[in-house]
Amino acid sequence: MKKIPMLIIAAATLLAPIALRAQHDSWDHERERDRHPDDRARRIAGVIADLERRTNEFQVALRHALDRSALDGTRREDQLNRDAAKLAHAMDRLRDAWNADRDYERSRRLVGAAISAGQDINRSMQRHRLREHVQREWENVRAELNRLAEVFQQPTIRW
Repeated sequence: MKKIPMLIIAAATLLAPIALRAQHDSWDHERERDRHPDDRARRIAGVIADLERRTNEFQVALRHALDRSALDGTRREDQLNRDAAKLAHAMDRLRDAWNADRDYERSRRLVGAAISAGQDINRSMQRHRLREHVQREWENVRAELNRLAEVFQQPTIRW
């Protein structure tokens, strides 16, 4: 009976360095991929497009949920809708800037506006729990904002 656990431990000891090396190689491959300007530009464009799509989906879901909530007709509803519109506008500006000239530094400055708008929405979403569907949509937007911060080498977003 003791031989089987010893075999498992021995196999795990031998295979762990191989698994770690494969993971390290994967990270190296991703970093290497982003060194080529065209690949990096495509990756950034993809992140921007994904976030813009998610933002639009969230904005629609939020409007519908607010109309069916206790916040309907309140200043808080108006503020949440303005914050969602501000995020959508920030994403439009970022998309337009990136598509116009692929200027990383210029676009990087615009990322801050999108993150700031996202943080405003997040505070409201934490205070006022809405329907599960809207919460999921917001989680998707947050994940995409994190990806955006990562590709533009921004600090980690503190939600």
